[in-house]
Amino acid sequence: MNKELLSTIAGLIFIAGFIPYAIDIIRGKTKPAKASWIIWATLDTITLAGMWAENSLNGQIKGAVLGAWIITILALKYGEKGWTRLEKFCLGGAVLGIALWAIFNSPIMALTTSVSVVFLGSIPTFISAWQDPRRESKLAWTIFWISCIFAFLAIPEMDLKNAMQPVTFFLIESIVMYILFNR
Repeated sequence: MNKELLSTIAGLIFIAGFIPYAIDIIRGKTKPAKASWIIWATLDTITLAGMWAENSLNGQIKGAVLGAWIITILALKYGEKGWTRLEKFCLGGAVLGIALWAIFNSPIMALTTSVSVVFLGSIPTFISAWQDPRRESKLAWTIFWISCIFAFLAIPEMDLKNAMQPVTFFLIESIVMYILFNR
């Protein structure tokens, strides 16, 4: 199958995953970790910019940016109140990642830093899901994970600029899936 088509499918599936997630948030079934979503939305945007600069954009990152900002807004309104020490630490890591990109002015450095901090920003969600798996939408995370498979298959070349983001997303979604279905 054509890699561009696989990339488009990955993006559409990723966007589709946000629909049940948003519905579950509004209905009070899901309590997203604010810090994770703020970090993900911000750094996904930076990752998108770095990938654009490296001419390595894919459908999944486009869908991720759109959906992450929508969920961030919902998380701020409906998510858990207050900020834990870990969430503050992860937000500090995100700020550090942005600063490193500015200092080094390198798209690859931006990608590396962004996806590293995206993973770090996932820790509040991992912990929240571990403590109470009902806080997360199994359907949404399953859809996100399926998108990761398509995004992985769509990687045009196994190099940093093309593989780093889809591989990181796959790792994050796989950890959340493990927690949600085995906890």
